[in-house]
Amino acid sequence: MYDNILYPTDGSEAAETVMDHVRTLSNTYDATIHVLYVVTPDSGDASLTLDKDEQGNWRTGMFKRKGEPASTSGMAKGSVDVNEVLRAEGEGYTQAIADELEADGCDTVCVCREGKPDQEILAYAEENDIDIIAMGTHGRSGVEHAFLGSVTEKVVRKSATPVLTIRQDD
Repeated sequence: MYDNILYPTDGSEAAETVMDHVRTLSNTYDATIHVLYVVTPDSGDASLTLDKDEQGNWRTGMFKRKGEPASTSGMAKGSVDVNEVLRAEGEGYTQAIADELEADGCDTVCVCREGKPDQEILAYAEENDIDIIAMGTHGRSGVEHAFLGSVTEKVVRKSATPVLTIRQDD
């Protein structure tokens, strides 16, 4: 039934909530999990602050996996290509997820793309014969939802591929 599962992640807790579900689907159907991170191109906002972690790697602070210590080594100085940093961080993050899933017997593919998240998720699903997309949702509503929007909602509305949504626990 499912040969290829797309697990788009942005490193949020809502995205983390999905991991157990994709692991179960993968093990049940012997499916490959495609772990996708989308880098949103730099809008020219020079105010983004970067930190270095304990190993000297640039970190945006965008996401922090459960149990990962916060970066404490100070502010970035000098010129830094933000998209390059985001791509490197996304690649590292997707690989960490893949390593965890592979330890549980799942086959994985790591992908990092650049563009608008909803568009890249839909394009990847179409290009790679994805059978189901599994995404987390924050469960926002009202003004908060209207202001922030939702990548998951856009994917649900536009996708020809079935989308499994998992609400983040409060």
